[in-house]
Amino acid sequence: MTMRKVLAVALIVIGLIGAAALANGAPSPLGITPSPNPGSLSVNIWTDKPTYTVGENAVIYFTVSQQAFVYIYDIQPDGIVRLIFPNAYSQRNYVSPGTHSLPDGNYRMRVSPPTGVEQLQIIASTVPLNLAPTSYSEPFPQIGPDPRSAGADIQAQIMGINPNPPCPPCGTWATAWTSFTIVPAPSYQPGYCPPPCPPPPCFGCVPGGAWYWYNGQWYYGTPPSNGSGWYWYLGPDGKWHFTIRIHIGNN
Repeated sequence: MTMRKVLAVALIVIGLIGAAALANGAPSPLGITPSPNPGSLSVNIWTDKPTYTVGENAVIYFTVSQQAFVYIYDIQPDGIVRLIFPNAYSQRNYVSPGTHSLPDGNYRMRVSPPTGVEQLQIIASTVPLNLAPTSYSEPFPQIGPDPRSAGADIQAQIMGINPNPPCPPCGTWATAWTSFTIVPAPSYQPGYCPPPCPPPPCFGCVPGGAWYWYNGQWYYGTPPSNGSGWYWYLGPDGKWHFTIRIHIGNN
């Protein structure tokens, strides 16, 4: 995603919007023509939240109606396209029917900049497609600098699927997509912290002495004047210490 080792999709309502767009023939985020060939395979995708703050962990959910090879793409707000499933931590993308979630192992998907609207598109096929790398140099490999270039390669793979004999390959495919919003993390400015109140007057204190704040702590004595003075202070060892400073000369 903006998820480099980690990512970031709308609740099921948004997922239904994506499904409606698919039914109406609207273009997908990757520009893939949403006209799956005949078959019983269907998919959906959504996340636990419609909006994420930078630094949050995201959970992605998807469903497939039958066993299929699944590929999930993330389209960042800046247009960069990444393959987030399969990935370096979860490379087995042949899944059973039902609902699945990501991350599905010992890793997290953490949302990172840039902020804005981000999209996810899932593609499922009953036959394997040449869409995943044979090795991973990065956790979520970049597929293209923009949706158009990435989508062209994916479309070429999908168009090779033939639902009717003669084959190969014989199979069907389906796609769905959704979107979510990434917002900046709140920033905090530290407020002014005044020094603590002075200790109460002490019994038997030396006349002429007073409490004063110096170098981040309270002292009792006479504030240094031209480098001279005397004072008591509480040291880091928890004991009181007495110091006399005498300044001689002009330096």
